[in-house]
Amino acid sequence: MDFLETYSFNNYFIIFLYFSLAIFFILIGKLYFDYLNNISNNKNSRNNYLYQSLIPVIGIFIFGNILLVFNFFTGINKPLIYVGFFLVFIFSLIKNYKFLSSFKIFYINLIVLFISSTNIGISKDANLYHFQNQSWLRDEKIAMGLSNINPYLGYSSINEYINSLLWLDNNYILIHFISLYILGSLFELIYKFIRSDSEFLNKLGYIFLAIGILDNFGLGGGRNGFIFIQETFKNDHIFSSLSLIVLLLFFVTYKSLNDEIGITLLLIVFVFTLQTRFIGHLFFILFIFLIFKKRKIPLKKNLLTFIFYSLFVLKNIFYSSCLWFPVSFTCLKIVPWNQHMQAEYISKIIINTNKLPNSDATDKITFLQFIEHFQQTQINYIVNFLITLLIVIFIFIFLTRKILINKFQITLSIFLFLTWLFLAPTYRFGVPFFLAIYYIMSFSY
Repeated sequence: MDFLETYSFNNYFIIFLYFSLAIFFILIGKLYFDYLNNISNNKNSRNNYLYQSLIPVIGIFIFGNILLVFNFFTGINKPLIYVGFFLVFIFSLIKNYKFLSSFKIFYINLIVLFISSTNIGISKDANLYHFQNQSWLRDEKIAMGLSNINPYLGYSSINEYINSLLWLDNNYILIHFISLYILGSLFELIYKFIRSDSEFLNKLGYIFLAIGILDNFGLGGGRNGFIFIQETFKNDHIFSSLSLIVLLLFFVTYKSLNDEIGITLLLIVFVFTLQTRFIGHLFFILFIFLIFKKRKIPLKKNLLTFIFYSLFVLKNIFYSSCLWFPVSFTCLKIVPWNQHMQAEYISKIIINTNKLPNSDATDKITFLQFIEHFQQTQINYIVNFLITLLIVIFIFIFLTRKILINKFQITLSIFLFLTWLFLAPTYRFGVPFFLAIYYIMSFSY
């Protein structure tokens, strides 16, 4: 589907909306970023110039969670909500209009990424549950036991809230733009790493650049775990981008002293990642590293972030009786809308269909069946990934003249790879795992 031809207005109007919405998220994020700076003990962090690249991501996060709060009381497709956001936009524009000129690289990224809008399609999952979910959010306040109508409605990531206010009649191009804003912020952060005077930050940027270049070569035409743009309503590339931002922020804060703003932003993007996909909880191990590194986690100053996370979990319980659907051990059997075995069934069917398409939750997939299908469909990606990993490692061994790989790095990388192999052994779900392994294997701790 060509979105630029299906909307009733001309293409110039779509472009206008594209950049206007980007500015809206910058201004929303700027207000919260300033608030964080005001309550921080290190207001003039030397890394602030890096963190400003993530202001659009912060804006999207705040936007989605404000809608989450509203949905506890009303459907969110209400004129009052639009007016409220518009007034906040005008207030921030008057206050911060000069700040918009500091996002030149971000705007350039958006111009390049906009090319993807000319032939992007709609995911088949849209009809399976995204349209239904967002229709409920637009018209009704939060409904208890919604997953009993359609089990797939139990997913309901924060992206459903963000997307539900971006419908243009029967056109959904604005939903596609959200992923481009997040990618644009990530690419600007990488650009700043490469241009930095710090060799450590340079290395963070060059690893990403090397993976991106090598992604274009290899078996089956390439693909080695680098981020790729998917159809509208698909969230895999959004999760991959957010996961990488979490990892990059971890490296920056791990090497910095008293970087309260950095840790606060790490928590924000971490919660955003969790709200996008449950598996993001694996990144909790990063905070354990920070604690052992004697980095202080400013809990009180991140109260709003924790409230957003708690409300999201409460929403999950209302929807499906589970803290995190379809993770069955998180389900509460005491609530009246609990559907016995529903989460376990959906969990099994997801794992089985990723191992062997067209299988059912009750099917017993043998190891030989799995290996045969995996070899036919995924082996090229694995070979490309391993070759790229070796090239990246050898490049940095050559540059540093020493081997920095230890047993912990190898163990953690194997754990991540096996986790992907067991839960969702398809390439679309493997990207955040592969990216994490690239960076884990490139830095010693």
